[in-house]
Amino acid sequence: MNLVESVYQISESFMKDPEYVFMNEKEIEFVANDMKLVGKPTFPLPEVGNVFKTILMELVAASVNYCYWYGKHNIRPNNSSSTTMYAALMEAFDDYVDDFPTRVNFKKNINRFVEELSLRRFPLIEDRKRHLYQLLETGERFCEAIYQNHEEIGPNLETLVSLFPGFASDMFLKRASLFFIQLFRRFGWFENDLHNLHVPADYQVPKMLNHFGCLIYEDELQYAIDTDQLIPKHSQHECEIRAATVLAIKKLCKLTGWNVAEVDGYFFTKRHDSLDPFHLTITTDY
Repeated sequence: MNLVESVYQISESFMKDPEYVFMNEKEIEFVANDMKLVGKPTFPLPEVGNVFKTILMELVAASVNYCYWYGKHNIRPNNSSSTTMYAALMEAFDDYVDDFPTRVNFKKNINRFVEELSLRRFPLIEDRKRHLYQLLETGERFCEAIYQNHEEIGPNLETLVSLFPGFASDMFLKRASLFFIQLFRRFGWFENDLHNLHVPADYQVPKMLNHFGCLIYEDELQYAIDTDQLIPKHSQHECEIRAATVLAIKKLCKLTGWNVAEVDGYFFTKRHDSLDPFHLTITTDY
């Protein structure tokens, strides 16, 4: 099964006759031209050093990289964010020793990471613990396989989804996509496949697409987002936001010639340029 194509198919299904979210083709072309003038972004990441340990930590990070807000888009308990999550991860894995195939401290590091996230009162902590514990049995072996063979995303994506239900449960495969994008940002891997991979459809990228006029929301949906009203998970509103994001980014990749990591990075690194709220959906998908 072509998992990437399945994401594009479900996105196209929602956007055949949308009711709440609309793509502005003309603005997408304007933005693509601006992107080429500005140039590709530099994406900041904490330095790890050891290649295998970096792969493993990116898998751990991707498994819990979701939902940092609480109640309103600008309420972040104890400054919870992807940056804070990575800081806790670095601390929890500080003494992780790469001695494959006899690594014995992975569970200890995972438990320490759960403790760090719990003490920092991250939202959805029970879900985060459950997703982290899914990695314990085969997470290291999966990362070893990635370390040995990082030529293609497709087979590795299938393995990721088949081994870890936390990644598979999202029909748009946001965190699964993000895992491979992060490895590209780290090591330059999967360059060719990243020109076809779908974007990690989350909160921030659609916010910025809407900010730049690439996505237009129906009035009631726009009002709901502007006033921090909850958008139900798996509702048509939410699915159209994410589907339109996937297809708009695909279009921008084609127009700019950039890969999905570079286009995603362009919008994500600009997320603080806009004070607009993002849509609020309580979910472990993003």
